[in-house]
Amino acid sequence: MRRHPETRVECVLADTHYPRPHYALDGTTWHDGLCGACSGSGSRDGTVCDSCHGGGFCLLEIEIGADIDEE
Repeated sequence: MRRHPETRVECVLADTHYPRPHYALDGTTWHDGLCGACSGSGSRDGTVCDSCHGGGFCLLEIEIGADIDEE
């Protein structure tokens, strides 16, 4: 079960929903990825990772509709 890294609401979709975002019953949607600080383990140096709060995943900021032709 995947939970929102900050609010801890639970994603109600099956694991096969990718690339669609996670979705909670309260309407919250989010994209996440493995925590870069702990490599997804949820702990660093024997303590809970302060970046992901022990969940192993962090929120991703995704820009939808970004114009890639401006380069």
